[in-house]
Amino acid sequence: MLSGTFPTRLKYAVVKPLLKKWGKDNVANYRPISLLTSFSKVFERIIYDRLLKHIETNNIFAAEQFGFRTSSSTEKASFKLSDDILNALNNISMVGGIFCDVQKAFDSVNHNILTNKIRVLSNNRNNLQTT
Repeated sequence: MLSGTFPTRLKYAVVKPLLKKWGKDNVANYRPISLLTSFSKVFERIIYDRLLKHIETNNIFAAEQFGFRTSSSTEKASFKLSDDILNALNNISMVGGIFCDVQKAFDSVNHNILTNKIRVLSNNRNNLQTT
């Protein structure tokens, strides 16, 4: 962990397709899942816990961030939205909403470009560590 790199021997994963929705004949209806080794999962959890502690300690999340937080849930997000709407209506303010379905947002990402950007960032980070 001190070196800031994930051990190459732990990068092994078995990738299997998981059906997202109906239509087994369409490849786009599948998403890949990675089955990791047990030790990789433990290592990942340690990093997750440290990262989350850093984010919470330094108050990096916005108050409106409900996902990936302790003591938070979709119910709290729904309650806050309802409460804000009711307060606005009680104050005779206009209320509007824009709701976007981003279910397929990641599917529309060009994975070749994303992979290249990650590779460039990784190389830049490695170059900084060696200087």
